[in-house]
Amino acid sequence: MKLLNTIQKIIQEAEEQYNNACESCVSVEELDRLEKHYNDSLKLLKMYKSNENKKKSSTNSIDFIG
Repeated sequence: MKLLNTIQKIIQEAEEQYNNACESCVSVEELDRLEKHYNDSLKLLKMYKSNENKKKSSTNSIDFIG
């Protein structure tokens, strides 16, 4: 659960940084970098959830067999 909370904080911070940059005068390169960071954070959450689903389905398979 700690890992999920950490990932959610990373996503929130990346989103806030991107939104703040959009409201200020930053270069296009900086906006691109922040957007990539935000998208990478979302990918991390997706990977985490995918891994959790795999764990659950493998546990269910073991329960069914046993």
